[in-house]
Amino acid sequence: MGENIVFFEAKDWEKEFFIKHLKERILKEYPDLQISFNTVPLNKDTASNFKDTGIAVIYVNSLIDEETLEHLPLLKLIITRSTGMDHIDLLSCKKRNIFVTNVPLYASITVAEHTFALIFALARKLRRNFEKIQQLDFSREGLMGMDLFGKTLGVIGTGNIGSHLCRLGFGIGMKILAFDLEPSRELEEKYKVQYVSLDTLLRESDVITVMVPYYSKTHHLINLENIKLVKEKAMLINTARGPVVDTEALLWALQNGRLQGGIALDVFEGEKLLLEESYLKDSEIPSRIMKKALMTLHLLKYSNVIFTPHIAYYTEEAMKRLMDYIIEELKYYLKYGVSKAEFEGFF
Repeated sequence: MGENIVFFEAKDWEKEFFIKHLKERILKEYPDLQISFNTVPLNKDTASNFKDTGIAVIYVNSLIDEETLEHLPLLKLIITRSTGMDHIDLLSCKKRNIFVTNVPLYASITVAEHTFALIFALARKLRRNFEKIQQLDFSREGLMGMDLFGKTLGVIGTGNIGSHLCRLGFGIGMKILAFDLEPSRELEEKYKVQYVSLDTLLRESDVITVMVPYYSKTHHLINLENIKLVKEKAMLINTARGPVVDTEALLWALQNGRLQGGIALDVFEGEKLLLEESYLKDSEIPSRIMKKALMTLHLLKYSNVIFTPHIAYYTEEAMKRLMDYIIEELKYYLKYGVSKAEFEGFF
């Protein structure tokens, strides 16, 4: 019998997509593979149902910690269908000789484009437009927008996604300020990016974008203290990770005459509770998570706030690139017994 591969958090449309590509590109060469799909996340509560899993293909709502791994004695490889890996205890996996790999570049351009879509939506007050039209109100009252040309774009984090955002901002004539622990000379030269402190960026930017990964040092990077620095008419967009921005700080800003240009969130605190039905059935939801989810919902009462349900990465092209990464990782493991990164590290 071949390796047992289990896809977790797989929606129906994903299952069809994955099966098509797996049949064409993996199963012809490895017909004995056992492949199954589940809608549930992999965590300490579900892991005991998947003891035979050799390869787990997970997403961000799975939580791989020591307690989860204790139920998975045959697990050898984890592939997360995401760039971030903050939902995986990498040290515990290493101790158990479990390879862990992610898909770092599949949606860099995609997320940057979605971020700019949200910027344009705020600049032209599209939510208010749609709400007025639905009420058959065709007046222009309250709909005056803002040009982006000549405005200052603040990019917090100039990794792959942030770099593409700088390119897009430069293309429409924006001045670009950036904050990153490792400034890019290439971005400085190509797009005239100016690296400044986080406080300076918040103080001087008309459009503030959050592009950093989430870990302990970026938790509430935007918070109740530094949110007070932003301009009255500034806008803030988060397409990184929800907990990078303190929801309480956003509410404070809206209630105190800041960020009147609007807030657009593709990720937000309490996201799992709001987006995943399975979490609503959990009778032991921690009060802090419930509080954050309720605060996030409270943001929606403001007409200058826009949400999208964590879809910044979600395009046909990005999904194809994602599948390419997964197929490549599976091929390397099935052929060499190690992840692609480990294999390339040998040579």
